[in-house]
Amino acid sequence: MRRPLSGVGESDLRQEWRFLQLTLFIAAWMLLSPLIPDRWLVQVFLQAFLLNSVLVTLWANPQWSGARRVAAALWCVSLAGSLLAVLPLPDRWLRWARLAGEVSLLPLLAMLAVGILGFIFRGKRLSIDGILATVAVYLIVALMFAQFYVLVLAADPTSFSLPIPAAERSPQLLQSDMLYFSLVTLATVGYGDILPHTEFARMLAMLEAVVGQFYVAVVVAVFVGMYTAQSRD
Repeated sequence: MRRPLSGVGESDLRQEWRFLQLTLFIAAWMLLSPLIPDRWLVQVFLQAFLLNSVLVTLWANPQWSGARRVAAALWCVSLAGSLLAVLPLPDRWLRWARLAGEVSLLPLLAMLAVGILGFIFRGKRLSIDGILATVAVYLIVALMFAQFYVLVLAADPTSFSLPIPAAERSPQLLQSDMLYFSLVTLATVGYGDILPHTEFARMLAMLEAVVGQFYVAVVVAVFVGMYTAQSRD
C-alpha cells in the first residue's frame, strides 16, 4: 500500500529543517557574536550552537555508540570552561578555564564535521538535506581552524599581524578576528589585512587552504555522482 504523498513530504521537510536550522544558527552566531558586548552572552550563544550541532550530528549518526559519550563529555568540558570563564575568579583560574574550553572545542568540532560528512556520503540521493549539511560542515571546519589560530595566538601573540594588536582586543573580538581570517583562508580569498607571521601559523594557514580546495572538489564530485545515479534511475 502506497504511503500518502503528504506524509512523505512532511517527513522530508522535518529532516531538511534539521540542517537548515543548524546552518542558519552557525551563520547567526558568526554575524552576531562580534556585536555582543557581554562575554557571558557570547558564551551562551556558543554553547547553544554546540549543543544544537551535537544533537543534529547524533541524530544523523544513529549507529554511534561510544562516540555519543565522547561528544557529550567534550561538550560538558566546553560548557564548564565557558561557565568558569565568566565568573569573578582570579586571572590564573580564568586563563585555565578559558584554555580548557578552547582545547575541548577542537576534538568536538572535528567529531561534528566527521559525523555530518558520514551522513552526506551515506546518502544515495541528491537532496536539500545533503546540500545544507555540506554548508554546515564547511562552516564548522572554518570554526575549527579559527580555534586553532586562537590557541596559537595565546601561545605566541606575535603569530599573526592584526590591524589591532591582540593585547588590545577582548577575547570574543579576537576570536572573531581569527574566524574572519579562517573563512578568508578556507575560501582562498586572501585579503591580506591579517597575516600569519610565524612558520607554524603559516603552515596552519596553508593546510586550511588545501582543505578548503579539496573539500569543494570532493563535495562537487559526490553531488555530481549522486545526480548522475539519480538521473539514470
